[in-house]
Amino acid sequence: MWRFAILLAFTSFASEGQAQGGALQPHVLYSSTRDRADLVTMQRMLACGIEVSAEDSSFYAGLAQGSYVVISEPLPSRSAAEAQLKKAQACGVTGQIRMARRLIAAH
Repeated sequence: MWRFAILLAFTSFASEGQAQGGALQPHVLYSSTRDRADLVTMQRMLACGIEVSAEDSSFYAGLAQGSYVVISEPLPSRSAAEAQLKKAQACGVTGQIRMARRLIAAH
């Protein structure tokens, strides 16, 4: 029984570490503001069919701290990020590709 408990504890810590660790991945950063999230840009992206989040930049490694960002989910490759950025530009929204990693698990 105690072996099972140790294995379970080890597995829990390993899973948590994997969720928050790893390499930086491409994201598209659409907006970065100081006072509050840019909900107008977020609404435009969602209307364009692009999933984004409006979050504190301190949730991410690879981004400057102290801002609210409108950012894409992690994308599998730079070419996927470029394709998403091109779709956003067709909707009148500019952005930039950034390599980042989410530090805090999504709610």
